[in-house]
Amino acid sequence: MVQAAGRFREIVAGRPWRRRRRAIIAGASGLVVLLVAAVLVAIFLPALQLREVSVSGLGYVQEDEVRSVLDQDLGDSVLLLPTTDIAERVEAVPGVESAEVHRSWPDGATVTITESEPVAVLTTTDGTSAVIDGSGQELPADAGEGAELIPLTVDGGSADPEGAATALSEVLASMPDSLRGSVQEMTASSASDVQLVLALEDGGTKTVVWGDAADSPLKAEVVLALIEQPGTEIDVSSPVAPVTR
Repeated sequence: MVQAAGRFREIVAGRPWRRRRRAIIAGASGLVVLLVAAVLVAIFLPALQLREVSVSGLGYVQEDEVRSVLDQDLGDSVLLLPTTDIAERVEAVPGVESAEVHRSWPDGATVTITESEPVAVLTTTDGTSAVIDGSGQELPADAGEGAELIPLTVDGGSADPEGAATALSEVLASMPDSLRGSVQEMTASSASDVQLVLALEDGGTKTVVWGDAADSPLKAEVVLALIEQPGTEIDVSSPVAPVTR
């Protein structure tokens, strides 16, 4: 009976380690509450609201176009700045290939831009032209200033000028740099008769009958394999049965 009474008193009183655990839990809970309160205060603290955004890396892309997609974030907390989302919005600006966004404490951000490289100028049947990059995307007109661009021309008598222009852009985009660097010009009157002229190392040229944009990676491989063969023309419109003339 004495032992049972002592055991009962021990259970009711609680062991010391249990009391310490309750104190630790209570202290940790209080600390969490304080941290949450501090974060909430910091989020709405005027000193941490976005006020200044610096933009670097611009050449032909207009700064106003970039800043137009940044204005919506001004005044928001730097702590919650959606840097990935902002970068994606900046990359949607024509001519921007990539963008990096970083916080600049306490109230700023930096945006570093890499512009798309202009590669060619596409001229349509009405005489209008557009500068495009290696992926066939149209760039601002200022991108072509001072650049050596491959002329892509839709023939004046084309019955399908839109199809021809699309094919020229797609063929250009599919070319490896090793071949694109030798292209002097490209022409098409439809989506299925793209032709290009290559500059040779000996100073001469060679015409390539490309056909449509289908199987362009394979066509490029075949051209590179046959470029040293005799003749002035390579026909890869059917890449599995190429012809040199």
